[in-house]
Amino acid sequence: MLPAVPVTHDHSPRPAGPPEAHPVELLDEGRVTVSAPLLPLLHLNQLDTFQKVASLAGGEVKRDFPGRRTVRLELKNPTSSDGRPQAVYLKRYDPGYLRPRRRLLRRLGWPSAQDEAGLEWRGLQALAALGVRTATPVALGQERHRGIVTRSFLMTLEIPGAVEGSDHASRLPPSQRRRFLVRVAELAAKVHGAGWVHKDFYISHVLVAPGPKGGSEPELFLIDLQRVIQPALWMERWRLKDLGALAYSALKSRATPRDLLVAYLAYLGKKRLSAPDRIQARRVLRRVAWLKTRTPKHDKDFQQLT
Repeated sequence: MLPAVPVTHDHSPRPAGPPEAHPVELLDEGRVTVSAPLLPLLHLNQLDTFQKVASLAGGEVKRDFPGRRTVRLELKNPTSSDGRPQAVYLKRYDPGYLRPRRRLLRRLGWPSAQDEAGLEWRGLQALAALGVRTATPVALGQERHRGIVTRSFLMTLEIPGAVEGSDHASRLPPSQRRRFLVRVAELAAKVHGAGWVHKDFYISHVLVAPGPKGGSEPELFLIDLQRVIQPALWMERWRLKDLGALAYSALKSRATPRDLLVAYLAYLGKKRLSAPDRIQARRVLRRVAWLKTRTPKHDKDFQQLT
C-alpha cells in the first residue's frame, strides 16, 4: 500500500478550490473573474469583456485540440518601464469541446465534469496554498447556456525562462537527470501527501525555470491543472495513475530503471523498499506497460516509447 493520505468522506471527487489567495474583481456582469493585482494588465489591453478575450486573435499556438486551444500572447505591460511586453498563456474552451456525456454530467453537477477553466483556476489557488509553485492566474472567463458553462477561458502569466521537464531531462547528464527526477518525485509526494492528484502527471507538465539570482538548482513549476482534484474515493488508484504517468514520461526522457527506483524511494521517503512497496512498484510498472500500448492522440505525452 502507498503511504496513507488525508481524504474527505463525501461520495464524489471534488475539485481543488480554497478561496482565492488574492482579491478578485468581476467584469462583464460576472463573466470574467480577474486577479485584482493584474486588473491593470487587462484594462491597458482593452480586454475587459468575455468576448474580447475569447475572440482575441494572433499569438503562438502551443496546444490545439478539438474545441480547446492554448496560445502564447504578448500584451502591453502596465508595469514595464522599457516597453517590454508581458507574455501570457490563454487557454480557450469552445462548445465543441463538451461531449454529450460530459455535458450531461455537468448538468447533473458532477464535480470533475465541470468547466476545466474553472477547475484549473481553483487548482492554481489550491496548490499555491500548499507551497507548490505553479503559474500565476490572471483571469477566468465563463459563459453559460441553460445553467451550465459552455465556453470558457483561463489566462495565466508566462513563467520566464521555463522549459518543459521532458526536454530538460533529456538534455541532462545522467547524474543530474537522476537528481531532477528525485525532485519531481518529491513534488509528487507533496501533492499526494496533501490529498491531491494531478491526473496528467507527465514530466512535461513540470516546468523548469532558472532559480532566483542564478541559484544552483532550477525551480520546478507544476502546470496544466485542469483535472486536479482531491478524491474522496479510490485515492490509491489515482495516485497509481500519476506515478505511472511520471515513470512512463521519465523513460521517454532517457531515464534508466535505476533512476526510477531512486525516484520512487524519494517519493516514499525511504532508503529501501518493503514488500508492500514492491507490490505497488509492480503495479506502477504495469501501468507503464499499458501506456506503451496507447494509440497516440493529440498530446506528445501519449506517444509510444520506442
